Amino acid sequence: MASASQPAPRYHDLDALRAVATLLGIALHGAFFVLPELIYPWPVHDKSVGNDPTYHIILDITHGLRTPVFYLLSGLFSVLLWERRGLYSLGMQRLKRIGLPLAVGCFTIIPLTALAMALTSGREHPYDFPFWALPLIWLFATMHLWFLWNLLLMVGVFIILAKPAIVLAPLFRVLARLGIRLDPSRLDQLGVQYRNPKIWLLTIPISVVASLLMQEPIFGADSLQSLIPKPATFVFYCCFFFFGAFLYRQGIGVRRWWTIALLPAAVTFCIGFLLLREYAAEAKPFTHGELPELVWMFSNRLTAVSALAETAFAWLTAFGMMGLFRWLLSRPSFTVRYLSDASYWMYMAHLPLVVVAHWVVVDWPISYHLKYILACAGVTVVLLITYQLFIRYTFIGNVLNGPRTRRKRSLPTAAPERA
Repeated sequence: MASASQPAPRYHDLDALRAVATLLGIALHGAFFVLPELIYPWPVHDKSVGNDPTYHIILDITHGLRTPVFYLLSGLFSVLLWERRGLYSLGMQRLKRIGLPLAVGCFTIIPLTALAMALTSGREHPYDFPFWALPLIWLFATMHLWFLWNLLLMVGVFIILAKPAIVLAPLFRVLARLGIRLDPSRLDQLGVQYRNPKIWLLTIPISVVASLLMQEPIFGADSLQSLIPKPATFVFYCCFFFFGAFLYRQGIGVRRWWTIALLPAAVTFCIGFLLLREYAAEAKPFTHGELPELVWMFSNRLTAVSALAETAFAWLTAFGMMGLFRWLLSRPSFTVRYLSDASYWMYMAHLPLVVVAHWVVVDWPISYHLKYILACAGVTVVLLITYQLFIRYTFIGNVLNGPRTRRKRSLPTAAPERA
């Protein structure tokens, strides 16, 4: 890996994978209205789906792989930035690229999403709330922006573990005035030893324990929409974040042969999916607006084995996808880079558009498969247009991805005159 004095290398394959993990959010939320039954409260539902499990499979695969992959890559890129610019720059960059968009989104995107859900549902429960409360919705549910809030928390934990003396410097000054003097260098020695692989390999069994402590009978980790994260889910995702930091710190390069991990990942998905379907068939049905009954994963043999299979699926898919993208997309590509830049804005702004798109197409007399494709494609096209026209070369784009310059078109060379 590059030292602090050298320019950081560009990981084109990991940039592309991070973009795909982000954009899969559109496919995930796009599937909610065509599920055979409601597993989440959603304002629009196509009742013509029947018992078709297609979109359960799409939803479970997407939910099971995208967020672990995203956090693993976030941990890797966080250490890269730390070694390139220092710990202080890492914190300030994350506040600019994550904290500022999150703060703006709390008062714009989240209220717009809540408004779209209220209007498309006809103000039915749980969307029957006074509109004056829209600016405060984020206090109760960060919706799809939860991943930004939790990423900020993970970076904070990472900085504390990396250099605890920096974080506790104000406390040292107060203690010094009271006559109690401590050596900050000794405290830093108690921080995380990033070059000790034995410590970081513990993240895998810890993630298994965390998965057994979750409560929602869904494929993948529990939801994280509140400002106070669920401990088991937060620890589960932290395992991927810190393992990504371990990969970079240990100088472990991504290899193409990692792609073979996708084969056992498919097996673990089938096990987890089938066990959860069997458990769901035994559970009490619920109506529109209700949440599924909570159950500790280890309290039922079906959910316990399913949780283990889901965790194995997340790890295997993360490594398999890194290997696959290393194989296919390791070379620089303007198109891939452009989509990587656009993906951040597209994920942040997509949810209210997805809700409206569902409401528009739900009653069309066409196949629900075509409805799903049209809704996802329409939202994607709108987001790409808005990114190009209003985001990429503006202050907003600078905050999200750094400054971008327009490509200069080369003038065509004149053809030589014939003799």
